[in-house]
Amino acid sequence: MMKKQHADRRVSALLVTIIVASMFLILPGTTFAATLLNSRQLPTEPTLKGSTGNEKFNTLRFETYGGQAESRLIGYFLYKDGIHVTGGPQLTSIGKQTLNEVFADNDRIIKERMYVKPGNLLISEIIRDNSVIGYAVSPMKMEITLWDISKDPSKISLELRFKDLQAKGDRYDGGPR
Repeated sequence: MMKKQHADRRVSALLVTIIVASMFLILPGTTFAATLLNSRQLPTEPTLKGSTGNEKFNTLRFETYGGQAESRLIGYFLYKDGIHVTGGPQLTSIGKQTLNEVFADNDRIIKERMYVKPGNLLISEIIRDNSVIGYAVSPMKMEITLWDISKDPSKISLELRFKDLQAKGDRYDGGPR
């Protein structure tokens, strides 16, 4: 009977050690949390015809993968100078472009790669601290979210995530899980 009590104490001590060690590994990752930025969908035609449609922004293009190649989706994020955007190797910088140029680029890529056009593109403004800092452009079948991961208030850092809403499951194609 004494041996069993001794073994139970070793198991309890081992369990406590594992829990404490796990806390030290988990805590550094939780000390900083990303904040989801708000977005607001804009009317497409008036936006493209207005001054916003012709203003140049830094532009990233990204594409879903997997499934049928012709069903892949292309999205864009246009953002102001001084902002750093991460989200994985699938984000391709295509220089400074206007919203109108992005729409033309999307048509060109779809034609070149023989993709099925997934419908009209939607424009959403991305808002941080009550100011518009960029625009997400995507088909309705793609979800784009931007997360503020800034550690220094003077340097805006964002993380872009995108999801193919046609795909089964809860798999994001960009950004951390």
